[in-house]
Amino acid sequence: MLWIPIVAAAVLILFLIVVLAAASKIFDVAVNAKRTKEKVFKTNANKSADGMANKKTEKELANEWLNTQEFTMHSQCSQDGLRLVARELASERPSHLWAVCIHGFSGNGLKLGLAAKHWHEQGWNVLLPDLRGSGGSEGDYYGMGWLDRHDIIGWIRGTILGKDPEAQIVLHGVSMGAATVMMATGEPLPENVRAAVEDCGYTDVWEEFTIQLKKVFGLPQFPIMHIANGMAKRRAGYSFQEASSVRQVKKSKTPTLFIHGDADTFVPFFMLDEVYEAAACEKEKLVVHGAQHGESVQLEPQRYWDAVHAFVGKYLD
Repeated sequence: MLWIPIVAAAVLILFLIVVLAAASKIFDVAVNAKRTKEKVFKTNANKSADGMANKKTEKELANEWLNTQEFTMHSQCSQDGLRLVARELASERPSHLWAVCIHGFSGNGLKLGLAAKHWHEQGWNVLLPDLRGSGGSEGDYYGMGWLDRHDIIGWIRGTILGKDPEAQIVLHGVSMGAATVMMATGEPLPENVRAAVEDCGYTDVWEEFTIQLKKVFGLPQFPIMHIANGMAKRRAGYSFQEASSVRQVKKSKTPTLFIHGDADTFVPFFMLDEVYEAAACEKEKLVVHGAQHGESVQLEPQRYWDAVHAFVGKYLD
């Protein structure tokens, strides 16, 4: 009967190998910025947009417009030594109004044509950072908003206020950019930051990745998420569990408009109420019926921008 413990040990070793491989796969797909061919989460997020030919064309045209604009390029060094870049699209007339538009997962600033074009046409200066690991910014790993919150504060203090001390600033983020906005508002911000707009941001990284782990890969949270979380701590420098929009908005003093589509399954719609109820700041929310992930501005653009400007306008001089 000596074969029984040998088989049991072999099964255990095989199980551990499978779990480690799965955890490594999740870490690479979710956080490793260099594994661009494995962006399963991105593909999942954009399925709905692929079916909206007219709306997608509008988005594509806005991105094409953005790519033809003349930018002032800025760079800064992050707290952990990465060179980060951002594009400034100046208003046509002198203005102290600034919109910081923050992109989503695996994107970059040039993917925010709809937001940048709108703010610019309204006479605002627009700053488009490439988050760490994205576009022209350095970094092997995505910060998922948690590390990026400090980078955004750096852009505000160093770049915007460095050239315009009278700036009135609005933060506007979508998806991971929305989580970045919420996480940034939990930190002490200059009074120049008048308001924030978060569009379909997640409650925290742990919950979002757990949902995608089950949905995309059909795998349970334990022990895979725990191992992947350990990898994130060692390699990327942060924990999925500490990267929480909910905990940050509990400390926020920045008036925030929370936007979400009620058909969103990538960042599930229930997350809207979790972050909204937790927020300690002045707040409003906008629900766009039938909008899937990141589609609210495409599905109901007039209602979307009317709500944004009505909210933001209350906090401008």
